[in-house]
Amino acid sequence: MSTLPPDWPITNTEHGILVAFGEFLQQHGLLERLRQVPVAQKTRALAAPQAKLIEWLAGIMSGIEYLQDLNHGPHPLARDPVVARAWGLEGFAHYSSVSRTLHACDLRTVAAVEEVITTFSQPFVDQAVHDLVRRGRPLIYDFDLTGQAVSSTSTTYPEAAFGWMNDQVRLGYQLARVSLSPQAGERIWLAGFHHPGDTVSAACLQELVLAAEKQTQVRPRRRPELVGQRIAAQAATVERTRRLAD
Repeated sequence: MSTLPPDWPITNTEHGILVAFGEFLQQHGLLERLRQVPVAQKTRALAAPQAKLIEWLAGIMSGIEYLQDLNHGPHPLARDPVVARAWGLEGFAHYSSVSRTLHACDLRTVAAVEEVITTFSQPFVDQAVHDLVRRGRPLIYDFDLTGQAVSSTSTTYPEAAFGWMNDQVRLGYQLARVSLSPQAGERIWLAGFHHPGDTVSAACLQELVLAAEKQTQVRPRRRPELVGQRIAAQAATVERTRRLAD
């Protein structure tokens, strides 16, 4: 059932899919939970800081690259009252105000937002896992490590480091993500982590495996005997190389 009031006027919008997203997130309680997130910033008369977090989420889902795109992008989201109402807001704030709210967010805010997202996502994850297990199908995880480069001369990006990205050494971050693929072409995102650019893939993989198992509540059987076979094969290769060197 739609949450929009029956007397809401019909207005054109360039962000129709965001209207559907807003309706969906309202009906499943995500936006209401975000309104309870603690933010160390005073509530102004026109907009609470939590409303700006919701606006930021809408902006991310609209595909903005920079925060200022909310007001100055090719299709400014901040000027679309249809989307604002669908997301339970009276209107959108200026991107500079959203920036100040994000700057005021601390570790407590981040932890609360992560908890809200996890609580919202869990029923969908549980349903997908249940369907796969019931049909005797394997759980297929997709692990992804993507380099996010920044300007090589920049000094303002926190914890950025030089690492291997796009087949070259660049300054930036490593974005580690894992999703569950219930069927071809479908993904349910489980977890994601943001690391300095010099973080190696093995550490990210271990982190993602543990996060995926925690979210799905399914822990596959470990197969150390196969690892032992690979270690033995590598040891034989190393020993042969040593003999040749001698």
